Amino acid sequence: MSEQYDTKEKVRKRAREIVGKTLLELSKDGVVTNTKSTFGDAFENWFGKEKDNLSLPDMAEAGVELKATPIKKVKSGKYSAAERLVLNIINYNDLADEEFESSKFMSKNQSIQLGFYEKEKDVPKGNWKFVETALFEIQNNKKDLEIIKQDWELVHKYILEGRAHELSERYFQYLSPCTKGVNKSSMRTQPYSDTLAKQRAFSFKSGYITSLIRKYIFGDEKSESIITDNDIAQEKSIEDIVKERFEPYIGKTKKELQRIFDIKSNSKGVNYQIASHILNLNGNANSSDAFEKVDEFEKAMINVKTIQFDKNNKNKESMSFPAFNFKELAEEKWEDVDGTPTASWNNFLRQARFLFIVFKDDGEKNIFKGVKFFSMPEEDIDGPVRTMWQDTVDKLNNGVELTAVESKSTKDGIIVKNNFISKGDKLICHVRPHATKRDYKVNGTYADQLPKPAKWINRPKDHEAYSNDWMTAQCFWINNDYIAEQLKDVL
Repeated sequence: MSEQYDTKEKVRKRAREIVGKTLLELSKDGVVTNTKSTFGDAFENWFGKEKDNLSLPDMAEAGVELKATPIKKVKSGKYSAAERLVLNIINYNDLADEEFESSKFMSKNQSIQLGFYEKEKDVPKGNWKFVETALFEIQNNKKDLEIIKQDWELVHKYILEGRAHELSERYFQYLSPCTKGVNKSSMRTQPYSDTLAKQRAFSFKSGYITSLIRKYIFGDEKSESIITDNDIAQEKSIEDIVKERFEPYIGKTKKELQRIFDIKSNSKGVNYQIASHILNLNGNANSSDAFEKVDEFEKAMINVKTIQFDKNNKNKESMSFPAFNFKELAEEKWEDVDGTPTASWNNFLRQARFLFIVFKDDGEKNIFKGVKFFSMPEEDIDGPVRTMWQDTVDKLNNGVELTAVESKSTKDGIIVKNNFISKGDKLICHVRPHATKRDYKVNGTYADQLPKPAKWINRPKDHEAYSNDWMTAQCFWINNDYIAEQLKDVL
């Protein structure tokens, strides 16, 4: 049946016909299996494609690969990628002898027909449906193609140096080598080392897919770019470009920088405003959120954070992230059976890259010290961070312990403590609220519903204000001392 889809236009037209159809409608005999590849199989079946392990695109005559990928709606009402887009398995022995332009990766993935299906909370999987489709062609965006090529060539470099076993997603921009398998049978040989390496697959970061969805498919988001045509010609990486922009200003005081860029404000967000001007961005950035609209930062999942140190090289603040949903977190697993990260926090940390913009107040002047890109090592993620995450999940499922303690610092004379991991536990990350206001009311403005009733100790008598099932929303924080350790060389 696939023979009739022998051109890109025919593939695109057939893909459009799947929009609006549920998994149940596409399943054989009305049976929906719960395997990870269910939607991918349904999408391929739509084209009459049978499963194979060939390095050719699924629709070989048209030169088009088929990929179904999940998306989800976030609080803003916009769509985001629900996960990275996993592409072809990396064959270390074959890739060693390849060039990018003629590689198996490009042969298989230069044209991808994407089928987007929506993961809907509290909706049976069989009722999830395909909501959009698009033909993605790598070569149509010169800027993206250059960055993707750089990522591919970095994988190639690791293999030629006999270091395929050292590959990690943390070093990559848009295209990263994610793990595929966690047991001995999934280990692979490499050509220039006797050390076995984890099986990995090329994948587009979830940030890259989110950018495609929002900008090029739904067209609901404008962005800025820091890469110029000259940068492409010189084959510069995103990090090279950013470091070049900041380099001339290292050693200048905050007051000098405010004078240079005519920044009158002395608000808490002035460091972000300075960084925004250095990168020649439009708008008035007062927080890290403003940098999310930089095209390259969104795609590469680069999180911009300004870090302020005092004269003793101490940074007072830990780094916060958006509040998590208690019920959703309680249902997560750290990874699936083949080792692919599934927990949101696990996924984020493996793909994220931080751009730290560092200032130091030496007691007389506040000086810009420089910038550093950082990604958390896998041993930290799989060690202390996983321990902290699992502890949080277990406590949500077993019932969080809440203790009311008398305090003269609050209006009602009470503070409420919980048994989540704290900064003092020294597990790189900890859990605490983002908001300054506590809230234990049902449907409270700053509260979130627990998956299991809390275990109260000394519960206050005002049960309306202190419910069993709701507590102040919490988020993950990266400890300030851990961040300081990563920035010692900048200071």
